[in-house]
Amino acid sequence: MNSQTRDMKKPSQPVGRPREFVEEDVLDAVMKLFWKQGYEGTGLKDILTATGLTKGSIYKAFESKHNLYLKSLERYEKIYVDSAVTSLKSTDDPISRLDEFLSAPIKNMSVNAPNKGCFLCNSSADRASSDEETRALVQRSFRKLSAALSSAIYEIRPEWPEKRIQQTAQMMLSVYSGLRIMSRSREDIDIMKDAKDGALALIK
Repeated sequence: MNSQTRDMKKPSQPVGRPREFVEEDVLDAVMKLFWKQGYEGTGLKDILTATGLTKGSIYKAFESKHNLYLKSLERYEKIYVDSAVTSLKSTDDPISRLDEFLSAPIKNMSVNAPNKGCFLCNSSADRASSDEETRALVQRSFRKLSAALSSAIYEIRPEWPEKRIQQTAQMMLSVYSGLRIMSRSREDIDIMKDAKDGALALIK
């Protein structure tokens, strides 16, 4: 593994005066970059271009490309995963909540959104098997989603044993991940809707 892909070596001395910046803005820009291009496909030049920062500013704030990637995943969790969890735990009809969750990848297709898929799913395939820290962050986000799905399913089927509820939640999370992957390849929307409807039919 070379220095470009794992860690970026710190420069021996700062070049110019480091720019002031808002960390969340930098992470938003880099998150979108990693989301679209993946870890290996994103180089230092890409990061500097996307953020408008100098090499010295990036190293001082984030230390390495790897650490920047982890912070980007945490940013994604805060913006997207936590938002999905909040929606799944809202006071709306639980079937509607689950439908909305599973429909998100399909809606992205309908509005011709950039086909980046899901950063969490991409990271799971791209880095989780070889990087313990990435794997831990991905698993934490998936656990949050699974717990929220379990709560919504319990509202619909309180008579089900806990294990069945958890298994159904894992199934729905797998369907969601699959739909995200399908959206990235621009799969037929009708096929995706059938998969979503089939998952929901199991709990109605």
